Amino acid sequence: MKKVRENKGDMLIFSSGRVLRVLAARWLGLEPIAGKYLLPITASLSPLSYEHNLSQPAIQLWNDTDYLGS
Repeated sequence: MKKVRENKGDMLIFSSGRVLRVLAARWLGLEPIAGKYLLPITASLSPLSYEHNLSQPAIQLWNDTDYLGS
């Protein structure tokens, strides 16, 4: 997680749902097991961001599929 946070630009990560659940939990500073409460949808976008500054990680959006159309 340290290397991800040190990156100054945007990053795009593709992975399995299980890995993304753990990544999101760790992003928030939670234990990896907390990822069991985050249920990703296939082909969805879930940007991780910050509330006000780099010390306040947040999930900006979860499971966005609007780009797919109806």
